[in-house]
Amino acid sequence: MNKRPAEDQNVCSFFLERKKRHCRMKTNEGMTFCPHHSHLGVDEDPKKGLRVPCPYDSSHFCYEAKLQKHLKKCNAREKDKPKYHVESVNVEVNHSESLKLCLRDVPDDELIEFVNKIKSLYDKHGEEIVEIQAMHPVLRTEMEKSDDGFNAFKHMKQQASLLSVMEDNNFLKDGSCFIEFGAGKGQLMYWIISCIPKNEERNFILVDRSAQRHKIDNKFKDTDLQIERIRIDIQHLHLGHIESIQNKLDKVVGVSKHLCGAATDLAIKCLMDTLVTEEKVSHNALGLLMALCCHHRCSWNSYVGRNFLEECGITEREFQIMCCIASWATCGLRKTKTPAEKPEVPNPYFPENAQDENLLNRYKKLNLKHEEREIIGMQCKRLIDAGRVLYLRKKGYDTKLVTYIDKSVSLENVAMIAIYKGS
Repeated sequence: MNKRPAEDQNVCSFFLERKKRHCRMKTNEGMTFCPHHSHLGVDEDPKKGLRVPCPYDSSHFCYEAKLQKHLKKCNAREKDKPKYHVESVNVEVNHSESLKLCLRDVPDDELIEFVNKIKSLYDKHGEEIVEIQAMHPVLRTEMEKSDDGFNAFKHMKQQASLLSVMEDNNFLKDGSCFIEFGAGKGQLMYWIISCIPKNEERNFILVDRSAQRHKIDNKFKDTDLQIERIRIDIQHLHLGHIESIQNKLDKVVGVSKHLCGAATDLAIKCLMDTLVTEEKVSHNALGLLMALCCHHRCSWNSYVGRNFLEECGITEREFQIMCCIASWATCGLRKTKTPAEKPEVPNPYFPENAQDENLLNRYKKLNLKHEEREIIGMQCKRLIDAGRVLYLRKKGYDTKLVTYIDKSVSLENVAMIAIYKGS
């Protein structure tokens, strides 16, 4: 531990290795370290005593004399769970998830054999995709006057198209209860609220597992709209136990925009299995619309189409290989303008290192050109989606995949729409 120079004795003496400098916090009179680092030395505040680690979370500290007061308000303390929190209700807890597999660990002959298997399965089971690319008039008007830059414009274009799909399928009507999974700041819900008639009671639930700043739903704080934000992991969410929508369980519409991988399956399971009241009365959601993405982040433990893949002869290991290959459809292994084949910046979630020359040499040796890898990756995505579609159809839903936006706007341009038709 490096000592601070003598002229800075009123400032903490702790040296921050990562930042290569001393801590700049002030010390109390007669002490060597600031309150945050005082536990590292022998300093003791004459009034407050020593600083001790918190029993709930040892990564932070408090004064011993104020420990009991701190325990009552510590953010790490165990909190009472709300009624709608049912541990792992949407995931199969008895199934042991194996370690994440990387393509570099898959032998060449196994990879080629599996690629051929994917091509054959796609020819038999690949779902037809309907092209629907329209813009809802509310957002079209907003985009014409928007000057927020390309990125914001791109998201608005996707939201406008999703809203148009919802309008065409009668989702945007009075009395519905909208639940946005992976809501983030709630931009999609904001436009849903803007498009719905205002003469009947409506409910809006935003679900996200992380805290958000600058939430769009704050704009509706002073209105009489019933908007509720729930901070929870979808795997623990039981919709039937949300008190505010007890009389709307048969009018639920689930939506999401680019809900990553396994979270999509958790949301589907949540909509299908937890619209049950405490009196065990079961309801069916009116429908769902989910813009799909990040198939490489799917999990065998949560995937709803396991029965379909197992009937196709796909094992858990092969499912993991399929998820890895799905990244070929959108990852950065692309040709550049230079003669040599040099990859661009890779997808941060892709388990391979796109800059690895050995990887490129491997694909060259296996005669897997970029164009072919992109097609195979797309086929893996669509087979994963086919399992979801069949799962929903067995639940009584008219389900289809739609291309809702052009690839120039988003490479992840496929959405799944399901409308309840009865068992």
